[in-house]
Amino acid sequence: MAMNIFKKFTWLSIVLIIILGLESVVYYVVHNVSLDDTPDFSTFEKNSVDICSTWRDETVKRVLRRVPWWGHACDMESDWGRIRYNCKNKREMGNWPVCFDDNLVPQNNCLVYSFGINYDFRFDDAMAAIGCTVYSFDRSMLDTDDHKRGDRVFFKRIGISDKDDDHFAPRVDIYVKKRPAVNGWPMRRLQTILDLLGHRKEQLTVLKMDIEGYEWNVTRDLLDSAILSSVPQFLVEWHLFTDFPPRERVPDAVDTYFRLNDMGFQLFSTSHPRCQLYLATSLRMQAEVAYLNKKRN
Repeated sequence: MAMNIFKKFTWLSIVLIIILGLESVVYYVVHNVSLDDTPDFSTFEKNSVDICSTWRDETVKRVLRRVPWWGHACDMESDWGRIRYNCKNKREMGNWPVCFDDNLVPQNNCLVYSFGINYDFRFDDAMAAIGCTVYSFDRSMLDTDDHKRGDRVFFKRIGISDKDDDHFAPRVDIYVKKRPAVNGWPMRRLQTILDLLGHRKEQLTVLKMDIEGYEWNVTRDLLDSAILSSVPQFLVEWHLFTDFPPRERVPDAVDTYFRLNDMGFQLFSTSHPRCQLYLATSLRMQAEVAYLNKKRN
């Protein structure tokens, strides 16, 4: 009996020693692997190594530490090259790609909303030329009143947002510097714009957004409200500027990006990706991405 108790005690002691040993190893590894979200910038810059290449290669360290904000951004940058839908009839409509597979763009009742113009109507005019009715929106074109540009193109000087606001104060960028918004900009949610134009019961064929960093909040609102689920094609230019959105908001922004996959939006084209990735402090990303809503089609 005493021998059995001694054996049990011995095995218990061995197990405790192993557990304590493992805890010591984990403690040593965790506290000796840098938990700082910031890599060695000087080394990256000196060797012309971008942080996203490093992020993709450092699989072991990645397991041991939380994902830094720039790691989320790099995950998004990697995803830009993953074509999930092979569009067999992709056409360049002005400066944006549109998929014409299986009558995705009908000749009748084709309705297009285009946000972010900056006086460039190439996409809008091209879609109108094939029979679509196009509404072009740009809140920064302060010297341009609402007007009918052509038989099928209508310009509206309002912007899309995640909330209705008559006096929105925009971030000062190159466009705002050229055309200061003294009294702010009129901004509306997509639901409000559809109601204003009498399109609530109509089917949007293509929704295009190039709105200089505000696409994150707008897309999140479109997903949360489920209004995007009925749109067959979504064209958007994603922006991560050096100071916008704020670094603490980048993980949420990238989460919004990947939520599109869960909603059934499959990337079929990426155009002109531009990245500055050598220093996280100056990290800048931009890409025009086109999606097809497979749950809708």
